[in-house]
Amino acid sequence: MLKRISTIKNIGTYKDCNGRQSQFEKLTLVYGRNTYGKSTLGDIFSSLKSVESATLSARKSIPDDGLAQKIELNFLDADGKKEVKAIFNNDDWKNKLPGHLRLAVYDDAFYHQNVFLGRTLTRNTKESFSDFILGSQGVVKAENIAAKNKELKEKKSDLKKLVQSEFSKVDDLKSFIAEPVIADIDATKEELDKKREEYALLNSQKKASKAIRERKNLFPLKVATDFSEAVTAINTVLKTGLDNPHEAAKAELNRHIEKHFVKPEGAEQWIKQGLSLLDGDNCHFCGQAITPQANELLDLYRQCFDDQFARHEGYVKSTVAQHHPLLTKYWIEQLISSIQKAGLVIDSYPELSSVDEIPEVISNIEKSHDSIQKKLDELNLLAVQIIGEFNVRIETKLADPKKSFEVVDTAQFELLIKNISSDVADLNSDYQTFNKRANEFKARFEGDQIEKALEHLKLQGTGLALKVERYEKNDACINHMALSKNISDLVEDIPKLKESLRNEQSAFLKQYFTKINKHFNDLGSRDFKLEYKHEPLGNKPIYSFKVKFKGADIAENDLDKIFSESDRRSLGLSIFLASLDSLEDKTLAKTIIVFDDPVTSFDENRVGQTHSKLVKLADKCQQVIMLSHFKDGVANFLKVHGFSKNDIALIEIKKNAQGSYLEVGNKDAFVKSAHHLNTEELIDFVERNTDKLSCKPRVYLEEVLSLRFSKQIRKKQITNESLSKRIDALSEEKIVSQDIAKQLHDWREELNPEHHVWVDDDIENQRTTISSFLEFVFYELVPEPVGEV
Repeated sequence: MLKRISTIKNIGTYKDCNGRQSQFEKLTLVYGRNTYGKSTLGDIFSSLKSVESATLSARKSIPDDGLAQKIELNFLDADGKKEVKAIFNNDDWKNKLPGHLRLAVYDDAFYHQNVFLGRTLTRNTKESFSDFILGSQGVVKAENIAAKNKELKEKKSDLKKLVQSEFSKVDDLKSFIAEPVIADIDATKEELDKKREEYALLNSQKKASKAIRERKNLFPLKVATDFSEAVTAINTVLKTGLDNPHEAAKAELNRHIEKHFVKPEGAEQWIKQGLSLLDGDNCHFCGQAITPQANELLDLYRQCFDDQFARHEGYVKSTVAQHHPLLTKYWIEQLISSIQKAGLVIDSYPELSSVDEIPEVISNIEKSHDSIQKKLDELNLLAVQIIGEFNVRIETKLADPKKSFEVVDTAQFELLIKNISSDVADLNSDYQTFNKRANEFKARFEGDQIEKALEHLKLQGTGLALKVERYEKNDACINHMALSKNISDLVEDIPKLKESLRNEQSAFLKQYFTKINKHFNDLGSRDFKLEYKHEPLGNKPIYSFKVKFKGADIAENDLDKIFSESDRRSLGLSIFLASLDSLEDKTLAKTIIVFDDPVTSFDENRVGQTHSKLVKLADKCQQVIMLSHFKDGVANFLKVHGFSKNDIALIEIKKNAQGSYLEVGNKDAFVKSAHHLNTEELIDFVERNTDKLSCKPRVYLEEVLSLRFSKQIRKKQITNESLSKRIDALSEEKIVSQDIAKQLHDWREELNPEHHVWVDDDIENQRTTISSFLEFVFYELVPEPVGEV
């Protein structure tokens, strides 16, 4: 059950409505004047039922402040203890109607969609009417028939198009379709595709046969030994030194170098070079004569650099000169390049990708390439390190050839070279296998071999194409047979389905229309009777109604002439009520029913009957909510039913400068007549409960006379020409005494604004006057005791 509408924001006149205090009951009446937002509430319920937001989005409050629309409806849970919310936010129902509840809404939209559009029946209203009364099951079956009718038209169209596109050149279609089809057509098509590919490839190869014959083979890889040999030779030089027997001369030479040379590095070599340039008794550099002391030093130098040193130095220099250039990474780069070229050679033979063992061989080669490449990358880093170390030590060795130096450690390098050499040997074996198949492939392009192969493939392809052609037409034949069978089945099924639906729904429709007629008669349209009829509209079975008036058939075009507006509205409500009667008790028990102004244009007897039906319906369903802008109608409802049932709530829609809001209504005050309210206002004024008096006392006096003596006035046919003449007539007919008539005239003149400055009189004088007036009305204004009543 809906317990309260806690929030409505930015929807119609509800700018920011907080209705948490306005509690709904089992039967709730919501009253609101026109433009106050009654229809907006109806749209909210309809939107919740259909989970459609366009209607609410179109009702955004004006002016638009940019804030989001929001609705919060509080429902009781299945146990009736807690409240759960249905929430509309950001143009969508985030929380929908709780699953244990249903919602049915009767409003203008229902009337115009399912009964009359304006004053007439249309195809759309008939379809909607049919869907509504048959319910979901009937709609599904009717839509199934409509779908089959549509399918029948489509199948006939498809069959015609198929014959035109696939069999236009077939003379005897029936015989052609009856022809047998090859069994293993998939394998045949696959084989044909393969032959076509082979032919296309071979034909392209024919054009490029010379280029194919000139394709390169794989060349065996070779790991160069020059680097290793150079490493061995130079390391040998580095560790080889010269033992000099002239130790005293060597020591003297060192002292001389330390004393006279700023930088001792390379001094020995410089001195040795200077000895070789001496010629005669004069110094080669300065031209001075060589003294005996200088000759002694030179003899000491010659003793240090004898022939043995020269031979050793020559050995060191020649070995370094021979092998130092071989300490390079070029051979590694060449090996890497050879591997890359080998990959290109393999890629140039796509034809071998499926020949015998070649796929496995290629896979092994690629794996070997990757492995060797990684090792070469590692070897390259080692080579850089080794070459750097050799460069430093060679420079030092050349500066001091007779000294022995520590060798460069190349053990890791040599081990890696050994592993690479082993991998290359295995790789070259795979190269040989690949080259063998490559040579066999290129041999096919010698002489006329390719022409013979092409002719053979052409013959094979022609034979296979003939088999496939029947298969290709067979798809169309199968389609033709299927379409023909579908058409035949539909032509047979559709009439049966229609007949079955009519038979199945006949009893239901009779019962349904019995309920419609009962409600229609209860609501005052007693001379009418409705009967259902089948409408031949389109593919879908449609039911509408025909009308009898006093037993005579009424043409559909004349319904607007014989039906009053009240009849049309009563019919719409009767159809809706009949649908509720058709629900199972447990389904109805969980249904909240919203009526939006159900008594529009109804006269009094229809209004009363409608209210009685709503009260009875509330006992069976989850809740009844009636929205209305007819205050008298709501008041009459409360007068008849509101005080005999304690579960009827009255909620009023009110409006202020900020917008519309909901407020619990006062049922006692709501049912009071205008005269009753005027009486209370006059009493409140006298008793000082208010200082304002909107009621006009003179008008109130006229109402008192009309009510107090209504029977006599009617019986004596006293006119309402003027208050003065009415008082005289009441006196002449001896309905009131002459004394009462005189007092009535006095009060008429006393309370007449034209003869008494009533508005400008002192408020206390006004209270005194009204007090005396009420004393007269309540205690003295009585019929003439002897008058005829």
